[in-house]
Amino acid sequence: MSCGRKAGPPNEHTVIQTPRISEENRPARRGAALALGESAGRALMLAALVALCSCQTEPVLVYNRPFLGGLPGAESQTPISRYPKGYVDPTFIPDDQLVVKDPEGKPTELRAKTARHLMMHIYNTLMNSQGELFVEQVLSEQTRGEFYARGVPPIEAFKLLQDRAGDVLALFERMPMGESTPGLFLEPVQKGVQRLRVQGMAARDLYWVGFDMVMEKGNWRLVWFVPGKP
Repeated sequence: MSCGRKAGPPNEHTVIQTPRISEENRPARRGAALALGESAGRALMLAALVALCSCQTEPVLVYNRPFLGGLPGAESQTPISRYPKGYVDPTFIPDDQLVVKDPEGKPTELRAKTARHLMMHIYNTLMNSQGELFVEQVLSEQTRGEFYARGVPPIEAFKLLQDRAGDVLALFERMPMGESTPGLFLEPVQKGVQRLRVQGMAARDLYWVGFDMVMEKGNWRLVWFVPGKP
């Protein structure tokens, strides 16, 4: 190359030469690139495996509710959970807080967020002969209104249940956990009324096979009992 002449910018007549790879060298370079990529991939996979093996994790049981896990005598290798971890049952009330009392110890409210709660109030008012409390806090306004419409005081409902207390207890023995009793479910009837009843062999020889309840002012109240088949 002579230095007496400076190279100017390329014009339309200038042809820029680029190095070319001969055909015989192309496969060799492609093979080298592939080999380089494969070895880099193997290195990344090896690093990931090493990192994975170096991490030790402990299995954490969040929720385990196997089918039929609620049946009496059911067993599982892992603890059976009723609800997922962190779940708070909005209907849960400790048994010692179901009855609200005034400073003098007189019951002012019977709290019933579940059918089981209502069953406890029915049982306690019958066993303790608390007729007025039953009419005010256990019997629904709907049923009280039906008694008044027939010219019958609602306290007669309490007296009727007292006379058939054995039939009430026989029913409750077939549903000891209320709606949580295995095989039982609440059934919608009408206008917010829910029914809890036993069926099949469990209902055999029962005078009453269930009861209806309705939510009033935040608590379940008794509509009435469901008669069995004659």
